[in-house]
Amino acid sequence: MANELLVQKYRDVTVINFQNIAVLDSASIETLGRNLLDLVEKQDQRKVVLEFSGVKFMSSQALGVLLQLKKAMDPVKGSIVIVGIRPELHKVFKITSLHKLFTFHNDLDKALAGFGVFIPKQ
Repeated sequence: MANELLVQKYRDVTVINFQNIAVLDSASIETLGRNLLDLVEKQDQRKVVLEFSGVKFMSSQALGVLLQLKKAMDPVKGSIVIVGIRPELHKVFKITSLHKLFTFHNDLDKALAGFGVFIPKQ
């Protein structure tokens, strides 16, 4: 599981890139959930960007993990932004009305800019 999450810091924003995940199956969901919740509960991360461009499928259990993360972030006034999500996955968020709970951006630069972090172009 460790090689499936790439965690990067941009100032006070934590970016989590899901690597090598074709399906978020039950076997890895529980570990994924623990790792994400640890960022909030143990590492005190309050600004989180979830990079979804590598995610092709999400189970309902994975949606539950995102809801748990959101629930953990709310008391500490944290923010979760989802970037790079495929249109078919975004449709799942809309059907379930979860799109109202999260902020979505097309790319990482826009998500970071929303937190006041700008990466210089090289």
